[in-house]
Amino acid sequence: MDTMQTAAPLAHRSLDASNRHARELARQVVEGHMSLDAPYQRGSVWTERQQRDLVRSWMLGLPVPAIVVNRRYAVDTFDHGNGAAFELAAIDGKQRLQAAIAWFFGDLAVPASWFAADDVEATIETSDGPYVRYRDLAISRQRLLTNRCLIPVAEATLDSIAAEAEVFGLLNGAGVAQTEADMARAAAIAAGE
Repeated sequence: MDTMQTAAPLAHRSLDASNRHARELARQVVEGHMSLDAPYQRGSVWTERQQRDLVRSWMLGLPVPAIVVNRRYAVDTFDHGNGAAFELAAIDGKQRLQAAIAWFFGDLAVPASWFAADDVEATIETSDGPYVRYRDLAISRQRLLTNRCLIPVAEATLDSIAAEAEVFGLLNGAGVAQTEADMARAAAIAAGE
């Protein structure tokens, strides 16, 4: 029988919560300060559409789910296993961070119609009309987006990859995933059907 009993009482884990600029978090990954590839993480699974929807959510001012990171640098005895020694590790939020990297530092483009014409310096022609990358926006629009694209971050100080994996499992194992039918129903309602 699978038991939920523990050998000792549960110890409360205090996580520090803050809002951070998505571009800064993406920079930490790009520069090698934060790992997205802990062994408990799944691969890259978001589509470009899902990445664009995250950018759209930021532009609309919608809240996005928090990213949970571990401050590995804060634990002198952190057990990295056989992996590289990163300062931070993304426990939860890998897909959001990859979308932020694709938008701020990559080739992810979004519909140019999302911006005023004066904000767009160059476009890419697609089957869906003109799209624009972050780097092809006017510098004033880039600065505004940098300030408005926020991600809540909860920072833990855990002592091992095993402890990170436990948190990952708790965060991702509860609830029931949305079905394709659930999402289709919401899309139909949003489209006025």
